[in-house]
Amino acid sequence: MAEGTGGMTEVDASAPRADLGPIEAEIKHRREDLTTLVAELNRRGHELMDARLQIRRHALGFTVTVLAVGAVAAGSIALRVWRARRRDTLTARTGRLRQAFARMVNRPERVAVEPTATQRIIGSAGSAAAAFLIKAALERVNRPRAPAR
Repeated sequence: MAEGTGGMTEVDASAPRADLGPIEAEIKHRREDLTTLVAELNRRGHELMDARLQIRRHALGFTVTVLAVGAVAAGSIALRVWRARRRDTLTARTGRLRQAFARMVNRPERVAVEPTATQRIIGSAGSAAAAFLIKAALERVNRPRAPAR
């Protein structure tokens, strides 16, 4: 046997062929193994995607997870309600008023600040646009209608 071009080997056709029976049997055996493995993979994939089966198999973990999520949701709602009620008490409101006065005394320049030129321009433009839109809407509403024929 000599090596030909392109890494191919040349086979002498006149040489006696070896018995192919054991090789074919090995190929058949490996195909059967492969078929079995693919079928098992397919079955496991279907089981993995079957939600009811997974819930049945892992009932305790699923139950604990659902209860934990429900407890967290209920706890957050209860905390919000408790904070809202606490924030609305007279004591809390007077405390916030005291803090506001303290800020006002510490930084009086931030209490009544004059708007900048840009803020005045934007305010004027907004007012003009609002007046124009209101006038156009009123004219449209009060427009005399043509008599019906």
